[in-house]
Amino acid sequence: MEKRGSQLIQSIFDTDNFFMRICEKILDLVTVNLLFLLSCLPIVTIGIAKMSLYQTLFVIKDSRRVKVTATYVQAFRKNWKIGFKLGLLELLIVGISLFDLMLFWRQETLPFQMLKATCIGVIIFTSLLFLCVYPLAAKFEMTIKDLLQTSLIMVSLHFPWFFLMIALLAAIIFFLSSSGFVLLLGFTLFVLIGFAALGFLQLPIMETIFNKYKR
Repeated sequence: MEKRGSQLIQSIFDTDNFFMRICEKILDLVTVNLLFLLSCLPIVTIGIAKMSLYQTLFVIKDSRRVKVTATYVQAFRKNWKIGFKLGLLELLIVGISLFDLMLFWRQETLPFQMLKATCIGVIIFTSLLFLCVYPLAAKFEMTIKDLLQTSLIMVSLHFPWFFLMIALLAAIIFFLSSSGFVLLLGFTLFVLIGFAALGFLQLPIMETIFNKYKR
């Protein structure tokens, strides 16, 4: 009886058991999510933050007992130049499209309807493209031109996967807007772990795609 009791205690405090590994991953995701949000606050650093998030998530996925803060800070310092340019490009494209969309939203004539449809199309296309750009930039050292070209090819060849990711994000946004309580709950979850969790779920898909082109 005493032996069984000691074995139970050992299994509970054994850091190599399945439950402890899950808890460890969740804690890592919460930590990197907070770091990501803090480093996004200047807005213009959002590209660097996204690259650093994905780079840290790759390490969390493949390793245990990760020094999350040190890994993220190191990635942030390493990626600031290319991350800043990518983030600025994304912000400019999406920002201009959203501004035009809001500016002409109440206009009902055909030319304005076509302009609004174009703006929505640009936003969706940019979102699809950068779903690939940031993980690719986090995994491989490439120029911005090569990143954009490679991402465009990958999105085209594996469009169903990227469409699924965009559809999932749209479904989450639609669900969160269903009521004030759901919106508050969703906001809390995203502040706590949401961005890191979504990125972490995306990694197996991205790695499967990347592995097809490794020589």
